[in-house]
Amino acid sequence: MTQINPTAKFPMLVSREQARNKIADAIRLFVGRGRRYSVKQLSNGTGVPDWQINAALIDGNSPDNRPLPPEALLSVALFLGPVFTSEWLKLSNQGAFDLPDEDEPKPGDVACDTADDAATVTRAAMDGEFCADERKDLRVVGVRMMSRGARLAALGNAA
Repeated sequence: MTQINPTAKFPMLVSREQARNKIADAIRLFVGRGRRYSVKQLSNGTGVPDWQINAALIDGNSPDNRPLPPEALLSVALFLGPVFTSEWLKLSNQGAFDLPDEDEPKPGDVACDTADDAATVTRAAMDGEFCADERKDLRVVGVRMMSRGARLAALGNAA
């Protein structure tokens, strides 16, 4: 059995400042002048107090910055959705997607949609590289494939 040295000091893979700034940047995509929501609207929609949102928006290196507590961050994520969550999860090379809460998909529809998406990827890959136009299409196809995969995973959980 391998022992872990409790006195070893290794740096975190993501710094506190990076995490705080990335979350603030993700909030700013949705909140502020010219954006979809004001701080007040986000507060009303999530139950997170205005002051906590404002404190999280301050530069991550500032002593005035206060990170959102986990329950507040998750409330904001639930309200703003997977685009917001994916923005700050990029620091961990991960992304987010909506889990389905809709009716069960028809097996034939899933099979046809999956085959269509696979054909799109195959056609794009035939020449051995993805050109700029294909990359735009593949982003849409990839999101569709992940969403469909989430629906299938939810079916597995319901079994």
